Amino acid sequence: MDVLGQKLAINGVLADFGSETLRTAAGVSVALRPQAFAVLRYLAEHAGQLATKDELMHALWPGLTVTDDSLVQCIHEIRRAILDNDRVVLKTAPKRGYRLVRPEGADETRFGAASAADGGQLVGATKVSIAVLPFVNMSSDREQGYFSEGITEDIITDLSRWQSLAVTSRSATFRFEGQRLSVQAARRELGVHFLVEGSVRRLGERVRITAQLIDARSGNQIWAERYDRPITGLLALQDELVRTITGTLVGRMFVSAAERLRSRPPCNPSAYDLTMLADWLAWDRPTARTEAKRLFEHAIELDPGYALPHSLLAMLLRDDWHFGLAGSPEILDRAFTLAKRGAELSDGESASHAALGFVYLDRQCFGAALSHVERAAEINPANPVTKADLGVLLSRIGRAEEGLEYLRDARRIDPYFAPLLYRPAPGVAQFVMRRYVQALEEFDRGAPTDAEASAMMAGCCAKLGLAERTQELVAHCLAIQPEVTIGGLVTRALFARASDREHFAKCLRLAGLPE
Repeated sequence: MDVLGQKLAINGVLADFGSETLRTAAGVSVALRPQAFAVLRYLAEHAGQLATKDELMHALWPGLTVTDDSLVQCIHEIRRAILDNDRVVLKTAPKRGYRLVRPEGADETRFGAASAADGGQLVGATKVSIAVLPFVNMSSDREQGYFSEGITEDIITDLSRWQSLAVTSRSATFRFEGQRLSVQAARRELGVHFLVEGSVRRLGERVRITAQLIDARSGNQIWAERYDRPITGLLALQDELVRTITGTLVGRMFVSAAERLRSRPPCNPSAYDLTMLADWLAWDRPTARTEAKRLFEHAIELDPGYALPHSLLAMLLRDDWHFGLAGSPEILDRAFTLAKRGAELSDGESASHAALGFVYLDRQCFGAALSHVERAAEINPANPVTKADLGVLLSRIGRAEEGLEYLRDARRIDPYFAPLLYRPAPGVAQFVMRRYVQALEEFDRGAPTDAEASAMMAGCCAKLGLAERTQELVAHCLAIQPEVTIGGLVTRALFARASDREHFAKCLRLAGLPE
């Protein structure tokens, strides 16, 4: 991580990397030489990872000839400054290097609690960390060796696109290539929350890839899958498998991490913890939705510079506006302010661009909406959410065939992907293409619960002459939103093309919805 401008609290001592100062909970300054502070900064940037002596010497004394004594003296000064008398925070790997880790018993998803001198707020929360161990080549074929290495490297690269993850570098994990490393040893050496292991085996004209995700603390397997593919077109096969494995890995990992947060007492949680937990809650349930908003608001209070809670709260508010839960224009205005701030804070966060894109869609700025959602997909092409977002948007702007393919691609990337908010989307795409039978099938498969989808289903049934079911769906739509009208539904549907808006209105009139 880049710690510039961030703070780190250890044993009641707060390191401010912006001002390069240390102070105690009572506000007393702690002396530390600039060179020692530079060592602390480097170790904090690579928290949980072993920093070798050569690596530290090269980074901190480039082009100079210095002895190990200089580094040892810096480490001694850091330990004394941060009260690390028992060496539980700054660990030594004999003859190899040093690693900055959490103290035993500290919270698993942040480095430490902020001191009273920092107003009780938490700063510099660490990310969920993951290491991808080299995939094992189970074949004697040399070409498969290159293939297994390529799979590993590409998974590391694609995981690194998620800004909410701390991914161990290739150089740190490939030093274990060819070794049988236990989960406990890997956790001790790499200091991560999750491990990815896998293997590659050629079976005649087919190749078999296995992958598994392991909780490094418990040693439990969270997810495992096997992929059998024809061996033709290795590069295309590699791209497909990496995208699928990465998308599924991230989904399973965040479910596991969020479940652990949910079961933990809410004692002094960090902005990152709050954001993860709020994102994991079932937003379709009113009580969970209210709690998610509260958690996002609290996260923003704790860390106003953290982009993700701004963006996710914006999505919640725009959904409130869109589905008539809070139809005030001020709600959409606040969503827009939050979404813009999220994108400003983190231009490289795909979720921030997606959020801003959808608020632009609500404001009927279709070009800006497409630009930001495409940017989100460009930043993180292995994220099934960004694929689904692009599919939803393309269906609304008259490119429904493309949109449907992106929605299917989201499920191909992660077979577990099924958020409630995206379930009506394939039906909408089919409806836009005037495929009423297929649209009904998609809607029935997703079992949508919102008024727009129920009205669209009623329109499909009316077109197909299914009078009884049309009446049932109209009644269901009015039960969800008693004040619903054709004009309101067409406006909120946000179709860019006039022909799609007119088509929707005609279907709703045929179904018998009120004007």
